Amino acid sequence: MHAMISASPLIYFLLAGSFFNFSYTPEDDLATAAFINVNVIPMHSERVLEGQTVLVREGKILRIGPADRIVIRDDIPQIDGTGKYLIPGLAEMHAHIPPVPASPPDDWDERAFHQWVENVLYLYVAAGATTVRGMLGHPMHLELRERVENGELIGPRIWTSGPSVNGNTVQTVERAREIPAEQKAAGYDFIKIHPGLKRDVYEALYEAAKEADFWYAGHVPAEVGVHRALETGYLSIDHLDGYIEILISDDVDELPAGQFFGFNLTDYVDENKIPGAAQRTKESGVWNVPTQILFESILGEKDPEEMAGWPEMRYVPGNMVEGWKRSTNNFRNSPNYSEERAERFINIRRKLIKALHDEGAGLILGADAPQWWNVPGFAIHRELKTYVASGLTPYEALKTGTVNVALFFEMFDKAGTLEEGKWADMVLLAGNPLDDIGNVKKVEGVMVRGVWMSKDEIQARLEKIAEMYGE
Repeated sequence: MHAMISASPLIYFLLAGSFFNFSYTPEDDLATAAFINVNVIPMHSERVLEGQTVLVREGKILRIGPADRIVIRDDIPQIDGTGKYLIPGLAEMHAHIPPVPASPPDDWDERAFHQWVENVLYLYVAAGATTVRGMLGHPMHLELRERVENGELIGPRIWTSGPSVNGNTVQTVERAREIPAEQKAAGYDFIKIHPGLKRDVYEALYEAAKEADFWYAGHVPAEVGVHRALETGYLSIDHLDGYIEILISDDVDELPAGQFFGFNLTDYVDENKIPGAAQRTKESGVWNVPTQILFESILGEKDPEEMAGWPEMRYVPGNMVEGWKRSTNNFRNSPNYSEERAERFINIRRKLIKALHDEGAGLILGADAPQWWNVPGFAIHRELKTYVASGLTPYEALKTGTVNVALFFEMFDKAGTLEEGKWADMVLLAGNPLDDIGNVKKVEGVMVRGVWMSKDEIQARLEKIAEMYGE
């Protein structure tokens, strides 16, 4: 007894911990934050690890273990996770960071523009999107990426394309050959393709991309088509662009040109071709980013006035929401639109999403924000629900924004699951998303690069953003 009393506090602590089956390592004292008694959804399997302590240090997960066995110092900042669920940070893989206008209008307010850009970055993180892939690059985005990494701005991890490659910006074979090496040298992460590339220009881009080992993603130009896109190894096809065209029935002799991702071709689709398209996609190794909520919002049954009342609409400029209302009403009043065609188009896309998943073709989470009805960050909550509506389980849907993203970026050793040594990008939720995917919107706090933002802190910043836009 005397030896126990006279021993150093650390030795006593270790002996007591051993007696009560506690666990302690000297590295635990180096933690900079700790989630206490939290339910961990690690995402390397479909399960919940209840009552865990998660220690964080220098932007990485230091340790995960049962809360009743891990003892930490009282002065380490603690986040109470009782009754809550911790998941890896989500990704928005078809994101947009506003670019500087090529020709700013006369009334352009540069200061307001840069504030909007900072707000967009914050909105992604506030909703749990700790990673974004920017799909319309600009030189300014390279600086933003650096500022976010340095902690000067609050924002997600940023991967960004270079400026758009499309039928207007790249019209010659000679120019196409220059793009991959040029954008790689500038520091971009990949090339973004938009519509309009001629076939010979695309083929030149493909050959140059191979030589530079610098690839592209995005839309599928009409002259290229999905079959050639799969053969030439897109990083990802976004919006399921071009798939409607390869699902056209064989007995159709003549078709009009496709409009709005083939919506006007819906009546000619043979759904029996969906499994074959999924199989060919799997064989190619090309990933898909569905952005399904974009189409379900524009074409679906919800009234634009109802969508304008969604809570997250407070965080974007009112004129933007008004523009979305006008565009949606205009589209629904166009000659090609009917409720029946819209319903079938949405269902075909849902069946394609399910077939791609079942075949093992890669799916990654992306909603296309900020575009029609898609508020940065918050849109992926709605996108995930469309995957479940397509037939994926909540766990399978969550993988598209966590595990699959890490695999896509070939960074599974750093991200995608909650494991010791991986990045401390995490979202704390009030409900279990494996029971109801809608629980992803119940954000109690977000950690990105090991920096914690509580629900109260997030809400205070969101209210300031709402005030900027008149609410």
